[in-house]
Amino acid sequence: MKKLLSIFIIALMAFALIGCSSSSTGGGGNSDSSSGSGSDSGSSGKPDNYSIMFATGTTTGTYYPLGAIFSDFWNKKLDYVQASSQATNGSVQNLIFIKQGEAQVALTPTGTLYEGYNGEASFDGNKVENVRILAGLYPNVNHLVARKGAGIETIADVAGKKIVPGATGSATEIETQRAMEAYDVDYEGLGKDFVGFTEATDLMRNKQTDVAMVMAGVPTSAVTEMLSTADGMLLPYSQEAVDYLKEKYPWTMEYTIKANSYENQPEDVLSVAQNNFLVGTADMPDEVAYDLVKTLWEGLEELKGSHAVIEQFDIEKALEGTSGIPIHPGAEKFYKEKGILK
Repeated sequence: MKKLLSIFIIALMAFALIGCSSSSTGGGGNSDSSSGSGSDSGSSGKPDNYSIMFATGTTTGTYYPLGAIFSDFWNKKLDYVQASSQATNGSVQNLIFIKQGEAQVALTPTGTLYEGYNGEASFDGNKVENVRILAGLYPNVNHLVARKGAGIETIADVAGKKIVPGATGSATEIETQRAMEAYDVDYEGLGKDFVGFTEATDLMRNKQTDVAMVMAGVPTSAVTEMLSTADGMLLPYSQEAVDYLKEKYPWTMEYTIKANSYENQPEDVLSVAQNNFLVGTADMPDEVAYDLVKTLWEGLEELKGSHAVIEQFDIEKALEGTSGIPIHPGAEKFYKEKGILK
């Protein structure tokens, strides 16, 4: 009997020890640590690790170097972030990557962003509802470059010529179509080569195309190459064309490319532009979005010198022209702290 009683007491002590052990680990082994990635959803805290694929643009545009600069800067300043940039066909593809969860951060102009979020134009039936604004950065400017000797003095003269309008379905191609629309030029009647900026320069240099559209910040290497090595010249928009585009596409802004922004450009050139936005996915944790935006704006002086277009960044204009697209809550918190949002 005593032996059985001893066994019973030992068993009770063992169960008591197990209960204490479970209690000390938080009732089921849950810990306070967390990990994150670009595919995580619904997380509101800061993860231990967060991977970012940054969708940019073609290698000779402005988006591509900016994506690399931002990614390197975030990796340097935020020890839990692993960001890498990727070349793409431009803003339309960038938003598709955002929608599919293949990219967590991207660059896009206002027009493409508006159409993507609302499912219009090339996004008809394919809304990108999971995109959120992080920051407005600088104007994306239309550069229509014509080859000297091609018989082109104005945009109206492009009728019937050969053109590089940008990648198929890209924001650059859309802007080419709208430029032709403003001058009643039949876009479908143009000879078209859907190639990148580097190939466009080669075609112009070899007199195999007459015009190319480059949509990028000022200055951009593609236009520099065309004007300095391919006998190119910038075509100005007329004031009438600018007014038409502003009225029909409200995100369009009048923009003057100042004289000597490029080699062989001695005079101001009137053009149009739209704001460029840094965007992220809606499921990005608020703390991550906050840190990305805070690091970018508070490190602006350190970033200047990395690319000429960064000189145009202005936090006071970071939320201009959002066209009703939601701002990420993490970014919103930062802008409220800075007094940009009330």
